[in-house]
Amino acid sequence: MRQNFRKILTMLTVSAAALGLTACGSTATVDEISYDVSYLESVADFLIGNWDGMSDEQIAQYAEMDAEDAQGILDNYGLPFTAEAFTTAFSGYMGNEEELGAYVSTDGYEVSTDGKEITLVAHLTYEQRTADLSIVFNKKSVAQSVTLDPSYTLGEIFTKALMNTILGMGTVFSVLIFISLVIYCFNFIPAIQKKFSKKKEQSAPAPAKAAAPAPAKAAAPAPAAAPVEEETVDEGELVAAITAAICAYTGSSADGFVVRSIRRADSAKWKRA
Repeated sequence: MRQNFRKILTMLTVSAAALGLTACGSTATVDEISYDVSYLESVADFLIGNWDGMSDEQIAQYAEMDAEDAQGILDNYGLPFTAEAFTTAFSGYMGNEEELGAYVSTDGYEVSTDGKEITLVAHLTYEQRTADLSIVFNKKSVAQSVTLDPSYTLGEIFTKALMNTILGMGTVFSVLIFISLVIYCFNFIPAIQKKFSKKKEQSAPAPAKAAAPAPAKAAAPAPAAAPVEEETVDEGELVAAITAAICAYTGSSADGFVVRSIRRADSAKWKRA
């Protein structure tokens, strides 16, 4: 690991020295921005050379490097990159390396400016396809962003677009089919709930039946009242007794009156008597 890192630092040192030598080229001034075309081209060559000379492991180390470590290397070796542009340059190449193949040649440069930034485009040829390396510099010729754009044929573009369309539509329809199946399954939920409720009812013990109340016994008929026997009195004796009483009360004899009938008198009269 340390040997690989030393090799990388050695290559960066050599590249930094080459950048210092090329800084003495022609200087152009456009829209009050001064830049050295040869210097800008040497920055592009620095990246191209390191991509081609480094192993995949070494490129991955720079692509995954954090901003603090990257800034330390840039400060130590005087490389004209921001930390983000430096790591992005290596991660961009790592992502396109398989499609590009081995480096073949650099076919030319184009420099343009909008008054605030300078853009350098290097046209590159690789084994499998061509690519454009775009580097955006600020007014101090420090690289702010690095982009590597492989060139694709019309057929490849349509193929990729078709694959993206199929993938997107396939995902959408898969989700819709899944939602439809979920909604369809809602029809079976009531039947399942009913089935489970029946099982619970069957497993629960049946409540004991309450004993039926005994029929009330019919009340015994009240005994018939015994007929009151009226006291019978001999009328002859009663007449004799009454006659005697009258004779004793009036002081007369029984020859002077005859008792023909006997009736019960009102009790109120007897009380007043």
